[in-house]
Amino acid sequence: MNAPQTTAQATLAQPSAWTVLEQLATKARAADTEQALLFAVANDTRALLPYRTALVFTVHHQEPMLGCASGLTSVDRRSAFGSWAEHAVRAFLPLLAQRQRLSVQDLPEDLRGPWQEYWPTSVQVHPMPGSGGELLGVVVYVTDQPWPEVTLPMLNALHQIHGVCLQNLRAQKKPFDFFRKLVDGRDLKTRKVLLRSLAALVVAMLLPIRQFVIAPAEIISLDSIAVTSPVEGIVAELAAKPNQPVKKGDVLIRLDDTAVRNRLESARQGLEVSRAEFLAGAHRAFVSNDKTAEAGVLRGRINERLAEVAFLQDQLKMFEIRAVRDGIAVYGQENDWIGKPISAGQRIMELTDSTQLGVNAWVPVADAINMSAGQDIHVLLYADPLNPMTARVEQASYQATKSPDGVAAYRVRAVLPPQDDVRLGLRGSAKINGEWVVLGYFIFRRPLGVLRLWLGV
Repeated sequence: MNAPQTTAQATLAQPSAWTVLEQLATKARAADTEQALLFAVANDTRALLPYRTALVFTVHHQEPMLGCASGLTSVDRRSAFGSWAEHAVRAFLPLLAQRQRLSVQDLPEDLRGPWQEYWPTSVQVHPMPGSGGELLGVVVYVTDQPWPEVTLPMLNALHQIHGVCLQNLRAQKKPFDFFRKLVDGRDLKTRKVLLRSLAALVVAMLLPIRQFVIAPAEIISLDSIAVTSPVEGIVAELAAKPNQPVKKGDVLIRLDDTAVRNRLESARQGLEVSRAEFLAGAHRAFVSNDKTAEAGVLRGRINERLAEVAFLQDQLKMFEIRAVRDGIAVYGQENDWIGKPISAGQRIMELTDSTQLGVNAWVPVADAINMSAGQDIHVLLYADPLNPMTARVEQASYQATKSPDGVAAYRVRAVLPPQDDVRLGLRGSAKINGEWVVLGYFIFRRPLGVLRLWLGV
């Protein structure tokens, strides 16, 4: 029993013990992170005193948390041992002011079960106090034999240095350290730098800048009309190909007219039958006066058949949709329409004038700024990003509608000057300028809007 104590006493009695203590203190002061300091406490203290395992706990509001273990680079607080060790150290905290050698008898009954599995009969528990005496950490040493009392003052002094180092590392991470330096009159150099930086930031926030918004844009024709179907039917042929120039009167779309032609042929045959019946009735009217009224009825049937034939002939003409003016037929793919049933008034394509080009932009509601007719916007096409174009706003809608991207947005139409190398359908981005504001408002406009929405003011 006395052999290990004699060895420990002989180790401390050597003149190099204080040198080792100074080396450990210097290494602790050199730690630049809290985790590096905890690693040094758990592993480097073995140069001063022998132990089997060292566990280092940090304490926050009287709640210990396992931070490091000797011989390990990381620890799992959620493991069975880590959770039990934290509860055990929490039970030890009130006893540290009296003694550092603690045993299973110092634990509550519900925590004594795993002691024999993890630790020997007793362990060394040493606090790491800060400069003001507050408890910042705890170190648990698992030893084969108890340390002699003569070793405790030196070990407590080392842990006090560890506690002060831990306190300094935590102080560097406080969120209000900037303001603390700002009001600290003793650090004049830092105070001057911070005040000058703050003044420069305020001046920068007051710099004037013009509001702008970037919106998706598309080249469109300002003079286009919709080509719709006047009757119900099935698309049989698209005579005008996509983006094909057409003249006034050219056939654009042909609908399937099989059913109408059959009805027309049947109506014509019915008309011939009605005429034959009328001729026979007219001959009978010459023979008998009683047949005169029958001839009038047959004349009405002929008129009815004539009206039906005229109606079907007019309807048959509608199955060929023709261009009402010169332009370019604009629509998607031809195969998307062939064989598709359509209703009366359904839009199939557009007939556009390629000489009157403009820009159609959608400004999301969340990014909207004050826009007015007559102002200039800058358009940058994806097909030609190096050559921006300038357009003049013709119309900015007051009511938000659903954009092609599926978001609520305001529609902006702008007129382009004559361009030779721009075609319909090209897409890009439009920069729309607004009013002059200060830089601070430009940066914080969206956050302030979200804050007001969240606060409900």
